[in-house]
Amino acid sequence: MTAYDSIFEYVNTLTIIDSHEHLPSWEHRRETETDILREYLAHYFSNDLMAAGMTFQQVEAIRDPGKPLMERWKAVEPYWKLARNTAYGRALDLTVRSLYGADRIDGSTVEGLNEAFVKTLAPGHSQYRKVLKEMSRIEYSVLDNDLDYDPTYFRTSFSIDNLIFFKNWKCLDDMECDTGICLTSFDDWLEACTLELDHACEQGAVALKLHAAYRRSLYFANTPYHEAEACFRNVLEQRKGPTWNPVLPQSTQAFQDYMLHYIMRYANQRGLTCQIHTGLQESGRNLIANSDPSLLSNLFIQYPNVKFDLFHIGYPYQHVMSALGKMFANVYLDMCWAHIISPAACINALDDWLDSVPVSKIIAFGGDYIIPDAVYAHQLMARRNISKVLAQKVEDGIFDLDDAKWMAKRMFYDNPKSIFETGK
Repeated sequence: MTAYDSIFEYVNTLTIIDSHEHLPSWEHRRETETDILREYLAHYFSNDLMAAGMTFQQVEAIRDPGKPLMERWKAVEPYWKLARNTAYGRALDLTVRSLYGADRIDGSTVEGLNEAFVKTLAPGHSQYRKVLKEMSRIEYSVLDNDLDYDPTYFRTSFSIDNLIFFKNWKCLDDMECDTGICLTSFDDWLEACTLELDHACEQGAVALKLHAAYRRSLYFANTPYHEAEACFRNVLEQRKGPTWNPVLPQSTQAFQDYMLHYIMRYANQRGLTCQIHTGLQESGRNLIANSDPSLLSNLFIQYPNVKFDLFHIGYPYQHVMSALGKMFANVYLDMCWAHIISPAACINALDDWLDSVPVSKIIAFGGDYIIPDAVYAHQLMARRNISKVLAQKVEDGIFDLDDAKWMAKRMFYDNPKSIFETGK
């Protein structure tokens, strides 16, 4: 038996913790007026189809279950063939191979696959139990920002973006409704935000979550109270007018900067974990430089009791992540999403990280999917990638097999448990 075979055999038996998901928080909330093309193109692979030449409008038409399945398949097939090689595409083929017994999604299989998929939506059928528990052996997944969740399958994070960014006047109305505080001053807003954070913790949130790299740079300057207060006062003044225009992120940057530090002070006092999106932004057409994880360094220094869980290997900043994990005791390197962005990048990153960063800092897997079926394929790809790197280290004489297996369990289970469960 090779080192890889031995390690993978062990890794494939591990119960794991999934650091990040976007699944419906209860299975009965899954969409039922759907089919396999709508479901499987709800996330990720549709972006590769557009990178291959499809327009957004064409993808939307393919997602429409009201149109004949084969008609839609014929329209998407040329682009699917061009993009099938990507990890997103391979993950879907691995999904249908493992769950439904078809070699891959193509013109000869899509109708039968659709029939099998639709059966999983029937009342009484638990695809969550089958995929997440029985096949994937996931103890729990950390959902992105949903405090009403099924604890059989999930824990949750709490998005702090709603405390930092304004979309329109309804954000203020919602805050007043949620907290019972009439927002007439910046201090009112701070009090309301504290109540929201307290409520999230009381409801069992295991982490705070920041998605800001989709909107702005991850560098949040220390900003004086009076500058943030002036921004907020301007927002209140706009609210009084006959119309309310959307608030542009750049118009409230001082407010955003102050609020992020205010929330980090809260997290620092309580030793909370903060999950942060770094690297590639899903859906494309964004500024990748905004998501460079090195922009967060001032936060790592200023808030040493906050555990910073940096997402997506920072792709394409994975070597920057290595340096941050080495420099800061409170920085953790999370491989969520990344195994389906680029398996090669994950393998190379982990090879580097295991040479430079304590193994206690690395989190091996987070599915980051909207669709439950594909979580199985993603975790299997993650188990294979981790096993490949560890096997190479064993073959190079750096670790022995027992060390490699111990490290695998640390990365898949012990490390995420340590930052999501206080006192563990």
